[in-house]
Amino acid sequence: MKIALWVFLCAATFLSDALADKVSGAEGQTSNSLAMKNAQDALASGNYEKAFSGYSDVAVHDNNGLAQFSLGLFYHNGWGRETDPVAACQWFEKAGQNGIPTAQHLTGVCFEQGTHHPEDPVAAANWFQKAAQAGHIHSYCHLANLLMTGRGFPKDPVKALELCRPAAQQGSIPAQIWMGKFYMQGDLAIQDIQKAQHWFATAAQKQAPEAFYYLGLILQTDLSAKHTPKEIRQMFEQAAALKYVPAYFQAGKHFYHTEPDPKTNQLSAEHLAKAYLWLSATIQRSENSEEITAAKEILEQILAVMPQTWLAELDQKVAQHLQEN
Repeated sequence: MKIALWVFLCAATFLSDALADKVSGAEGQTSNSLAMKNAQDALASGNYEKAFSGYSDVAVHDNNGLAQFSLGLFYHNGWGRETDPVAACQWFEKAGQNGIPTAQHLTGVCFEQGTHHPEDPVAAANWFQKAAQAGHIHSYCHLANLLMTGRGFPKDPVKALELCRPAAQQGSIPAQIWMGKFYMQGDLAIQDIQKAQHWFATAAQKQAPEAFYYLGLILQTDLSAKHTPKEIRQMFEQAAALKYVPAYFQAGKHFYHTEPDPKTNQLSAEHLAKAYLWLSATIQRSENSEEITAAKEILEQILAVMPQTWLAELDQKVAQHLQEN
């Protein structure tokens, strides 16, 4: 499972706030603070090499946790260099040892996934515990997942829910997503689709892309209620519009399989175009080989009936959507 983008958006905010505290810190830190500020300014202006160099100096010479955390982000996000998950995790661990809560959480993820050390759920749990106690509250949900799945610990789905629920109730979107997943996909003893739908809907109210995706999955498989194809499409399209990659194929597939226009017995121009857009995005961004193969097969059928004059404009829209913010 990839580390979600919101982790780094939150981390960037934390980094900025914490840096402000450092700049106004005790005597003897003036040089350190100035170097950090210069690196932060360089990063904000897109000068990755200058920023990386500045953070490196402070990280190595002053053992500064914020600088170490920043270097981890450089390697994880590929800012001005190739992504390097191992190097990212190594810097996150150093920053975590220096008390940076988000770095502690990400170090837990690194140990859970076996990125820079062999998989070690017990070590992961220790890091998640540190992060959670330092205020990174949805780390409790990662602890909960270890209990839900029985990785490194005896399975305890009830305790897992107890660990994660408070963070979700406090409004943490990641925790709300976790609660939805637990109730949807967790141990059979606690599965409850209605509760899953509640938590995903709560997160969707805050425009969480993943929440819309899972709501779409629930709607298309919920046999206890009759959901219209339009409702299902809307959920997947909302997730796709918010750049949740797994939703691309679902959105494109559902637009392609829409009921044809009764007058022409063919897809409407709008649905045909949207199917092309999302399936094209699937081919360019999905990491699921089966989805990519299926998307290519459907696109062949679309291109057989879609006017060639549409292609330039539609391809431009796909590129515009996929370009980084």
